[in-house]
Amino acid sequence: MRHGHTELDTVTGRHLDWRLFRRFVAMVRPYRGQAVIALGLLPFIAGAKLVQPYLIKLLIDNHIVPGSLDGFAGLALLFLLALLGESLLLFAQGYLVQAVGQRIMADLRRQGFRRMLRLPTAFFDRHPSGRLVTRLTSDVENVGELFGAGVIASVGDIVTLIGIVAVMFWLSPPLTLVALAVVPPLLVILYLFRRNMREAMRQVRARLAGLNAFIAERIAGIGEVRLFGQQRRTLDEFETLQNDYRDSTFRTIEWDAALYSLVEVLSAVAIAAILWKGGGEVLTGIASFGTLVAFIEYVQKFFIPLRDLSAKYSVLQASNASLERIFELLDEPEEPVGSGDYPQGTGEVRFAGVGFSYDGKTPVLKGMDLRIGPGERVALVGATGSGKSTLTRLLLQFYRPQEGRILIDGVDLQELDPAELRRRIGWVSQEPFLFAGTLRANLDPAGTLDDAALLALLADCGMEQVAERLGGLEGLLSERGRNLSSGERQLLCLARALANDPALLILDEATS
Repeated sequence: MRHGHTELDTVTGRHLDWRLFRRFVAMVRPYRGQAVIALGLLPFIAGAKLVQPYLIKLLIDNHIVPGSLDGFAGLALLFLLALLGESLLLFAQGYLVQAVGQRIMADLRRQGFRRMLRLPTAFFDRHPSGRLVTRLTSDVENVGELFGAGVIASVGDIVTLIGIVAVMFWLSPPLTLVALAVVPPLLVILYLFRRNMREAMRQVRARLAGLNAFIAERIAGIGEVRLFGQQRRTLDEFETLQNDYRDSTFRTIEWDAALYSLVEVLSAVAIAAILWKGGGEVLTGIASFGTLVAFIEYVQKFFIPLRDLSAKYSVLQASNASLERIFELLDEPEEPVGSGDYPQGTGEVRFAGVGFSYDGKTPVLKGMDLRIGPGERVALVGATGSGKSTLTRLLLQFYRPQEGRILIDGVDLQELDPAELRRRIGWVSQEPFLFAGTLRANLDPAGTLDDAALLALLADCGMEQVAERLGGLEGLLSERGRNLSSGERQLLCLARALANDPALLILDEATS
């Protein structure tokens, strides 16, 4: 993509294969009871649909044509009951599949978000936040539709089609063969459309993710956009990304509309053929008028599922692209976790021959040796980009060195649990980050300190007046702490770093 957003979300694999489908089916298993009931209702729904044209045939042949009212009311009542039964069954089945679909969506969001929390920092360097938000929102919604509007609905359409063909053959094999003559060209059309629709859907998903990433980035940097007078350029870039997304969406609409219209044309051809063949049989007495009317009804009902299947095909393609993207996220390797406990020693930190590169090509650190003794204060001074912040990120295990080792009290960091290690280290980054919420939640996320300890900590950092202005520990911070000044945010981050009485304190900024 343009404007520095790498095209990271284009999927080049096959369309929905059995491996993906099996993984999706495994997600349905916890709700298999509701899924089985929804599937079990499909034959009854199909039966309610199939009996209606046959009842019309009986009404025409036995009552309307001969002019007999004896039993007419009973058949008419059965017809109304069939309509009512179809409506009630469709409601029950629709509710069940949507309920299962919503639960699958919730599971996917939960699994995806849990996986994101466990991914290494390098993953987030490669993937803008807007793209990741897309995976947990619109991609998940597409997969939710795969069960309700995709799999179950498609099975229902197939069951209805099989039933219609069986009834049509029972009524008149010659007319059935005439009606089915349009099926082979329809299958050829579906085969030809499949690849183009799949690629169009994938492009839509990729471009939506890029658009979301751009919007998220510009909102986060709205101050810089205004400071440097970049409103016009930003708007132009947005328009380009939006136009790309719109154009790719138009292509999916064109393919979908073309397929739908071709199915409509084939339906009209089939009905015309039935009128030509069936009309002749009625005139010669081979078939009854009621049979002809019923056949026209069955042909129309035959093409309704076909039209639905053509529409569902685009839904399936969108869901397939989203499935690939979500499973790609779920398959990302988690951050390596050691099993060792934090050493209870004097607190010596040592870098021994450490080498590191972010991209695997340009070295940031090479043969770095450093020893920091217990209680020692060390200031690292160097040019921008010389690797000062990289040292802190390596010490926090956000990244792992490609060469050498980092040791605390003689224990290699790679043998330690990163969560336990980070609990023992206080860190103030170059860009202080605060969450929307209460002052207490930002200071003490784990909830281990009482009010007196937190207030004393704020006083030590010169933040007691700020806390009073906010309304105390329950005072609210806006997104990223924007209702505080830059210096106040940094002081609050310093207080947060000191809250757990860390064994090691890292200030990744001179003004800290």
